[in-house]
Amino acid sequence: ELGDKESQYLLGRYYKENKSFSKAFELFTQSANQNYPVAQNELGNCYLEGKGVDKNNEKALYWYRKAAEHKYFDAINNLGYMYDLGLGIKEDNKKAIEFYENAASKGSIRAMSNVAHMYKNGEGTPKNIVEAYKWFELARYYTGRSKNISLKWSVRNQLDKLKTIMSQKEIDEAINLAKLWSVQVSK
Repeated sequence: ELGDKESQYLLGRYYKENKSFSKAFELFTQSANQNYPVAQNELGNCYLEGKGVDKNNEKALYWYRKAAEHKYFDAINNLGYMYDLGLGIKEDNKKAIEFYENAASKGSIRAMSNVAHMYKNGEGTPKNIVEAYKWFELARYYTGRSKNISLKWSVRNQLDKLKTIMSQKEIDEAINLAKLWSVQVSK
């Protein structure tokens, strides 16, 4: 009630988790209008999913961009998703992978998985199973701290599938590339 943007966001999360989407949307809007990037990203999610407000991909894109201006990695990943699927904007897989890689470099596990899928399928980049394995390996490592069980199992499942079509030399190369990437990002 006193206008604290973080409190508005946190209360919005409470309402969202309890399926009171209209109230959550109202609180996210108040917080987002105060340039709180986490709330801006959530507001984008509301518009994308049509929860608490009519679905609107253009408005989702607007709010993801606002949050991404603050270098908020979930929003950067979400921008990649919008470009990847052509939601509210022309589909552009090259732009999508750029956003995914940017978000991955900031610690987004979901973005690491998204980059891996792009390399695995040759979308926005030439198909490269070594790079795909590298990104899935990074996602696997970072899911060790995550509470998202479905993401953990999804990443491990993708690694298992890739192992069936890769040589041990390719797997070793991918693991070494993942280690190098981790060292470079931590500097």
